[in-house]
Amino acid sequence: MDLFEANGYDATTVEAVAAAAEVAPSTVYRYFATKEDLVITDEFDNVFFTELAEQPADSTVVESLRAALHSVTASMSQADMELGRRRTRLMLTEPGLRGATLTNLMTMERAIAEQITHQTGRAANDPEITWFTSAVVGIALGFMRRWVEDPDLEVVPIFDEALDRLAAGLSF
Repeated sequence: MDLFEANGYDATTVEAVAAAAEVAPSTVYRYFATKEDLVITDEFDNVFFTELAEQPADSTVVESLRAALHSVTASMSQADMELGRRRTRLMLTEPGLRGATLTNLMTMERAIAEQITHQTGRAANDPEITWFTSAVVGIALGFMRRWVEDPDLEVVPIFDEALDRLAAGLSF
């Protein structure tokens, strides 16, 4: 993140990142398929989806999302949170990352929808699932924008409030 912040995303090459990490560019590409992935990839996304899949079958969808989010944030250090905020700032402000950011959000939306389909037994093409997952991703995007502007925002209370409001209008 330091290089991207200091030199700009577009001006920073994978070769420069590799040199700063004292590895070969091929090593960087072994772990990150694209330059965008250096910023977009977050180890905690996989943790979130693992936690989401492990929620009790009798939990509501909102309860499952909330529990998975709480578990992930509890496992994050302050340094992890700060790195996440820095990544988020780049994702939202660098034009070269906006497409990859949207693709990542859409991938998350599909993964959440798959979990809801599994948990509820509803059809994969159920429009209510689509609307719900789009709303959840919209909440995440709204939070991301606010977090960049105010780094003191707390992740869990903001998402809890948003999920409470969303749940008030849902039947599942």
